[in-house]
Amino acid sequence: MEDEAAQLAKLLAQVRSVTGADRALDAAVVACFGAEPDEEEDPPHYTASTDLCIALVHRVMPGWHWHVGYGPKGILPYATVSSGEHLYEAIAGTVPLALLSALVQARMAETDGP
Repeated sequence: MEDEAAQLAKLLAQVRSVTGADRALDAAVVACFGAEPDEEEDPPHYTASTDLCIALVHRVMPGWHWHVGYGPKGILPYATVSSGEHLYEAIAGTVPLALLSALVQARMAETDGP
């Protein structure tokens, strides 16, 4: 079985490789972060839902904050996940993908330790 750091690195590569909603990636998110009891049968549509991604941030990184907006050129959405001095940001084709990318980066940093 992969260790968490390797699993997160693989998930980040998957998130960065897609441009929109992707059911295989939704399943990979569940494989990495687990599922809520009511999510067992069908992976939630994380890659298509900002609300589901925000709930995932709160579940995986309790007490952390998130922010979404548009990048400097005003074209692509970006997201940040932060706590204190720790800030992880991502630009992606959609808000959910940006949130997922920032979340995975934050979790990777927490997994690596101080």
